[in-house]
Amino acid sequence: MRIVKYTSEYQKHFEKLNRVWVDKYFKMEPMDEALLLYPEDTILRNGGEIFFVEYQGEIIGTVALVPVSRGIFEMAKMAVDERFQGLGVGKLLCKTVIEEAKKRDANKLILFTNSQLKTASAIYHKFGFQVVSLIGQEYSRVDIKMELLLKPKSPKWFNRKFNFNISMEKFPELLGSMELIVLKFQKVIQGRFEEQLNFKPNGKWSIKEHIGHLCILEPLWQKRFLEIKENKVKMSATDLNNQATNQSFFNQFSMEKLLSDFQEARANTIRIIESMSEEDFQKSLYHPRLNQPMRIIDLMYFITEHDTHHLNTLLEILDK
Repeated sequence: MRIVKYTSEYQKHFEKLNRVWVDKYFKMEPMDEALLLYPEDTILRNGGEIFFVEYQGEIIGTVALVPVSRGIFEMAKMAVDERFQGLGVGKLLCKTVIEEAKKRDANKLILFTNSQLKTASAIYHKFGFQVVSLIGQEYSRVDIKMELLLKPKSPKWFNRKFNFNISMEKFPELLGSMELIVLKFQKVIQGRFEEQLNFKPNGKWSIKEHIGHLCILEPLWQKRFLEIKENKVKMSATDLNNQATNQSFFNQFSMEKLLSDFQEARANTIRIIESMSEEDFQKSLYHPRLNQPMRIIDLMYFITEHDTHHLNTLLEILDK
């Protein structure tokens, strides 16, 4: 197998390979048509690149590297001929795109996918891609956004820094992300054995304990939203030692109950957010640990990032 770059004669292969999998699982959308029919205008002219895998005289796979903004590229339109799946074509394409992004001094590589595409998702995870909040995507079929940091890794949760300048235009996407997170957890753990759900890697929290932790925190989020609305002096602090989680024996609970409790609690949080007035969204309150003002929209973003942090941790546990 060898990698070759795009020339005009390869447009038909780029289109055909991608139409096959899109038509098999979903349906073609306007953005698909634009990229596949006119890749020279939509991808290459903007500084992107398209790679192909050639094997025994045939083009059997393709992927595109698409510039998004300064330092950020998207890996898109990866497709492998079904006749040649299992040969490592997808891995070769991923490796090629990552190496090219690094050559261009990229900070981050992103991609959008769907949870039905389990083989592709497994490849992405092997290369270190992590699930992040689904904000900004152009396909109705997308339910997962992933990113690979190409520079030093982000700090742990308590060491993370947040610059709260979230636009109110992001409200529908953030609300949708908050509503769908339980479904994402359900998809990740579907079909898993009890021993996998109870497994404590290096003595740290199990999958059940991570879900239980989210259940415990939900009343705190609700309280903080109301504290912003009511112009309290400061937000309620959380227990940074997580004693409630550590002492709740969540491994003795069924996963069905934990997810049901989480769903119910999150629904209550959503109702509180939806009850807020325009005036409430202008208010802010200092976060006790971050020591910076936080509006309702900022708190929503903070929660989606926290959800995603734990979702990624679950995927890491399952990998182990």
